[in-house]
Amino acid sequence: MEKLRMSILWKALLAGSVLLILYGSAVAKIIIQPKIHSGVMNNSNFWKAENDEVSVNTYYTKPGIVFGYEAPKTEISVDATVDFQWFDDQDTPPAGVRDSSDDNFVGFTGELKANHQLTDRLNIGIADQLYVTRDPARSDGNSNSIARDKYTINYLEPSIYYEFADKFGLMTKYRHTITDYEKGLEDSNEHRGIFDLFYILNRSAAVYVDYQVWQREYDQNSNDYVSNLVSLNYEHELNYFTLKAGAGYHHRSFDEGGLSDLDLFSWKIQIKGMDPDSTPKTTRSRIGLFVGQEMNDDGTGDNYFTASYVRFEGGYRFFERLETSVKAAFQNSDYDTDARDEDTYLAALRLAYSPVDYLTFGVEAGLETRDSNVAGNDYDDTFVMFTLDFDYDLGSR
Repeated sequence: MEKLRMSILWKALLAGSVLLILYGSAVAKIIIQPKIHSGVMNNSNFWKAENDEVSVNTYYTKPGIVFGYEAPKTEISVDATVDFQWFDDQDTPPAGVRDSSDDNFVGFTGELKANHQLTDRLNIGIADQLYVTRDPARSDGNSNSIARDKYTINYLEPSIYYEFADKFGLMTKYRHTITDYEKGLEDSNEHRGIFDLFYILNRSAAVYVDYQVWQREYDQNSNDYVSNLVSLNYEHELNYFTLKAGAGYHHRSFDEGGLSDLDLFSWKIQIKGMDPDSTPKTTRSRIGLFVGQEMNDDGTGDNYFTASYVRFEGGYRFFERLETSVKAAFQNSDYDTDARDEDTYLAALRLAYSPVDYLTFGVEAGLETRDSNVAGNDYDDTFVMFTLDFDYDLGSR
């Protein structure tokens, strides 16, 4: 029933957006952009096992389309992609390890955003994200899981922003998250309220107090919980760079099961840099640095940990058509419910060549490794990926 409700909701939102795009105002800007991303990837340790590594090729193709609608007071964007993935063992799986082709699947990525300026001071919006995937990071950005269970996850988020004085504003959001596994892991349901009180210092800087409260309910054995997070945040734009920093207090309490309450000093710093008057696709150089300490949210099996992370990504474009990029990441996952402690590292280098604006050939190689104090949880996985990306803008009208 939940999956059916999500499907109906997404189709309704998508249909409504398309109608606005097709029959919108004559002064509106409309963007239609078909795309397809294809590639092949080899993982030396597909199952991320400490022993008995299995090399697997992944073949994928992801056709999709992007719609954009911009009017004087209304903006709508729709990004929908179907994800076909096939897997092929390059080694004979050891006893007890299933054939990777059993995980072949058809997934989906859909993102819809819309907002409307009702008055000079009042803006309303809605966002919906729907994923059918095997990627654990979709359910938790700080995930430490190596599970490959297929699941559907939907985030629905209406919002209201009200500027009640020249320098003061209030953003309120309600986020409903439904996680529905095809089999295996537990489904969950989350209701979250978000309240941000802004003070605009000047044209390039602002401070705001963020308060979030949410309840997550599991449908089997994991304990339901309530989290409260309050933080003070600062944002600043300076020439090439955007800085965001925040720190606060996170308290999590459990309904039953004998689990102790969890408390954490939570903080994060984000620095992004890009050539002015450019987009991620046209900029000559870009960097991003993300550092922080947070508690994971998806605690299936009551597995909660403090994630301390450093993530870096950067790129530089040569001769207009050749781009090189690098990404590196480190995360320490310090578990609260037992003595488990793990360090995960990732490093990757990518080269991409675009003979024309809408076509890109790429090759990427990297290494992911985990060092754990629990026997059997270490792994090393090297990967090489070849990609072909097609993004064609049919133009605005």
